[in-house]
Amino acid sequence: MFYSIRYIICLGAFLSLVGQIAIAQDTLTLERCIELALENNLDVQQSRIRSQSEAINLRQTKHNLLPTLGAELRHSYSQGRTINPTTNQYVEQSFTSGNQSLNSSLVLFDGLRMFRSITQQTYAYRASQLEEQLMRERIALGVTSAYIQALTARDMVSQIENQVEVTHEQVKRSTVLNEEGAISPGDYYDLKGQYASDLNNLNDARNTLNEALVSLFKLLNLPYDGATSLTSLQELPLSEAQVADADQLYQTASDRLGIIKAADHWKKQAEFGLKATRSSYFPSLSMGAGLSSNYSQDGLGTYYDQVQNNLGRSLGFTLSIPILSRLQVRNNVAQAKLNLSDAENIAQTRRNELQQTTSQALFNLDAAKERYKNLVEQVAHYTESFRIAEVRFNTGDINSVEFLIAKNKMDNANANLVIARYQWHLRQRIVDYYNGEMILDGEN
Repeated sequence: MFYSIRYIICLGAFLSLVGQIAIAQDTLTLERCIELALENNLDVQQSRIRSQSEAINLRQTKHNLLPTLGAELRHSYSQGRTINPTTNQYVEQSFTSGNQSLNSSLVLFDGLRMFRSITQQTYAYRASQLEEQLMRERIALGVTSAYIQALTARDMVSQIENQVEVTHEQVKRSTVLNEEGAISPGDYYDLKGQYASDLNNLNDARNTLNEALVSLFKLLNLPYDGATSLTSLQELPLSEAQVADADQLYQTASDRLGIIKAADHWKKQAEFGLKATRSSYFPSLSMGAGLSSNYSQDGLGTYYDQVQNNLGRSLGFTLSIPILSRLQVRNNVAQAKLNLSDAENIAQTRRNELQQTTSQALFNLDAAKERYKNLVEQVAHYTESFRIAEVRFNTGDINSVEFLIAKNKMDNANANLVIARYQWHLRQRIVDYYNGEMILDGEN
């Protein structure tokens, strides 16, 4: 039996490990990466736990309206001079006795403190839900950025590999010519030096790709796997959403994303926190009721008979009037006012920051589009220039310096075009995020 249980446990652990490896080695799409991050990311999990904690707090504030009920059953053994609880007479012998009680209390009025606390906690719970949504949105945007950076690094590796191949072919050709004395030694060693430089650039690009993948897996909270492949995005970012101007984008973002709504709910929570604190200035009225009885070894009748015969009932009301509590209530109110002021400042600051970032997002998108279009033309021109330079270099019309200048111009233009294309993707997706297109399943 023990070996069967151990076998099942080991099999379960193995299947779990295989599942994680399978996830890591799959070809990942951007959508799948976002799903994995929302399942595994620590920040998302912690925000979910905070939301659940606020739900428990809300449930408790509602339960505070219920009456309390408690029972007590006590038995004792006495020896020597003591009082018999059933006769209230001193006795000097050993005996057993007991007390039974059932008590309940209910707050009738407390300056509406509990009702205001319920409203306060309702806003706190809703704010925590919105902050959970906000964290999910930010992680999704962060994964998008990391994914695009990884794609950029991957395509840069491919781009530099092509550059290395072109240089390598020239080195092989110039080696033959150098052995025949048909090329200037300076041109030959220039090409060899350029080839070594391209190899270094390729090594740096591969390292950058590995770093980008590590950053992506950190957001996914999964073990790093360098063999993971990423699905390419479309050639150019195309968005069906139309944004007229920065004001419209800001209004859409504030209406649909959690950043502003969460701040507003925390402000409401602070407002009702101040009202609940002020309720402590008012008197409170509570009601209490109870049943009690006792028995002793020397009492008349059985245990049950004594409990019935000695039964007592009570009903009372308590009015508590605050007069002086070392100015504690006053200081609590002052602290609640500061909390409200802080919440108002945070809400206003978040509005200002959102307005600034939405405007900047549109500026960046327009700049990314313009840069990409200019680089497309630049690549076309430098590619043709390099073609001509290569032909002239092969025929001996120009030296290696002029050839390498033309090659480096083309290589830099191609690299910049790769970066510009993915920058356009990223800028477009940031605008789509603020435009409400990254609202995730289960969010309001």
